[in-house]
Amino acid sequence: METKEYIENRINTKIREYEGLSRKYHKAHIGIQIACFCCLFGCIVLNVLYLILPIVWFVLSSVVLVVASLFLLFFDVLNEFSNKASSYKYKASMLSYEKNLYLGKSNDFENFSYRCEHFM
Repeated sequence: METKEYIENRINTKIREYEGLSRKYHKAHIGIQIACFCCLFGCIVLNVLYLILPIVWFVLSSVVLVVASLFLLFFDVLNEFSNKASSYKYKASMLSYEKNLYLGKSNDFENFSYRCEHFM
């Protein structure tokens, strides 16, 4: 198998897959954090409304929102969406590095040393 075929078939496919998984887990993490923040903000609004209009349903609904936000927070922490996103991002960057090494090797490292010096 030639170097270009290996890069196209194996490395680029895996890089796209890992970047897609990283984006998916990052979006899930951010979405859960936004939902948790919205639940806590809604709880604060309901508590302020309870000071103005003392209705028991405001207190009960604020308790439900606090429990929901804690559930979302623990769900995110236990599933480690943030860690999964960063690990897949790391894997994609390592494969990109490997791809650059293969490209440098196929070109007998002519332009590769210049690129390394340029980015350092």
